[in-house]
Amino acid sequence: MAAQSARRRSGDLEDYVTNYGDPADEHNDGWGLHMLLAGDAHDAPELQKLLGLMPRCAYGQVFVEVGATGGQPDVDPTGWDIPPGVSLTVLRRTPGSPRARRGRLLAAAVSAWADEWLPDGGCTCAGPFALWVGCAASPDVESLCRGLSGRLDLAPAHLHRPGL
Repeated sequence: MAAQSARRRSGDLEDYVTNYGDPADEHNDGWGLHMLLAGDAHDAPELQKLLGLMPRCAYGQVFVEVGATGGQPDVDPTGWDIPPGVSLTVLRRTPGSPRARRGRLLAAAVSAWADEWLPDGGCTCAGPFALWVGCAASPDVESLCRGLSGRLDLAPAHLHRPGL
């Protein structure tokens, strides 16, 4: 898959998640849907909407970066309805810390996830993977997503970004 075609809008992810498991779906290989959703408090409404669309058999990870940035909405993702096979990690920025810049913690978490699930040289684990990465105004997240392009060419994965 070409890097350009690996990037899709969030609406495409909604279609992908909603139709996953359909016997006519070319991606229905008998494995559960593997997801990564990542964003900050500004992305909370979209993250919650996507979580609501996930099938109960979904497997994956949600990263939400919150706190310590002026203008940041107050969000508590611990009360969100999340499928049983999906883990939630809340990344809390603290004022004055060297990692307080918006998106820096999120980029580090997504990078670690990709190192585990989408290793260099290709992925031997079951897929497909669907990734939705928000925090669009963060230079750290933008740089990370550009770097993921090569890994996405070697894995059954789709990267979705808001506004692309």
